[in-house]
Amino acid sequence: MRYGTSEVVLDVKAENILKHARIVQEPMREDALNSRFEAVDARVEGSSSAGTIDIVILDCSRVVVDIASRLIAYLEGKGKSIDNVYAIARCRVTGREAKPFKGIDTIDGRTILISRASLDPIFKYSCTATALLRHEPEMMKDVYSIFIGMDGSNSGYSKIKDMVDKSMQGNEFISLEVLHGDHGLIDLLVCDTAGSYHDVSSRLEGLAYATDACRSIIASTGYSSRLSDALTALWNCSTILRKDGIIILMAECTEGLGAEALQMLVEGRLIYSNDHHSIDRYGYIDGLEYLHILKVMGERGYDIGLLTMLPELYVGALGFKPFRKVRDALAYILGRMGQRHKVMIVSDASIMPMRAEQAGE
Repeated sequence: MRYGTSEVVLDVKAENILKHARIVQEPMREDALNSRFEAVDARVEGSSSAGTIDIVILDCSRVVVDIASRLIAYLEGKGKSIDNVYAIARCRVTGREAKPFKGIDTIDGRTILISRASLDPIFKYSCTATALLRHEPEMMKDVYSIFIGMDGSNSGYSKIKDMVDKSMQGNEFISLEVLHGDHGLIDLLVCDTAGSYHDVSSRLEGLAYATDACRSIIASTGYSSRLSDALTALWNCSTILRKDGIIILMAECTEGLGAEALQMLVEGRLIYSNDHHSIDRYGYIDGLEYLHILKVMGERGYDIGLLTMLPELYVGALGFKPFRKVRDALAYILGRMGQRHKVMIVSDASIMPMRAEQAGE
């Protein structure tokens, strides 16, 4: 299984494996990759705006930045001039330091937005449209209020989708959605920003895995290197986990926590006790949904562990049981559930929607 930047062998006896849920798809071939770059180039050519091109990187994970670098090299090889490269966090792209991205109102002309296609607890799916909305504080406050009012159902997501569609209406920036998983790059989706939510949701739903509810899960987030990705996996896998079940997340976290609210909590700068109180006091803070997820998981009686490089002080502050070795995590589950217990293994838990075929108590 993928553990951040490396792969680890999950030494589990066959009789202790319930199922292994994973995406069975070969990594994207070079010719397919170039065909997507050609599609981007064609959209640039067909743009009504003239002049140079701006690139905006809305996810600074290693794979997305690498795709951005390769796209820039491809476009420059076709004679295109890249003027500015912006990013939501510090990163170097093709030898240059990306400029801070200040929001959609600061860009115009021929712009290519590059993001990561994945699941997202608050929006259900992550794409360029949702990445842009995360720069709109009032919009995020409204979205978060809907999210915490769902009470475990998906009823509010249709309303959130309508908000995304309305906000992005008429937005014709070129979007490139990077879908990568446990074994590498899976796909690149080329679309306009207004249609990015629809395209990403359709692609990810095609990867959905349905199974009966289970009592224990070991889940990997693939190449993801932030704790926020692990919490997305927790939210996703909770749909197939019985009450009082055990879930252990494999998340190397070489890039840290990945959300401001998580950082504030472990540093003691944020006290999270009541959702509506928090939103009224602080407004929306990036990652506040992850604190809500942790609260809900605790109320359901889930036993949550984290196999990670993060300091144990951080892990404990967030309510996880810390693990450093896969065998220790497995031994903990079997010690709780019995030596003949069968564990559900989930790879790509941040991009493969998990669906319960029947409810379990």
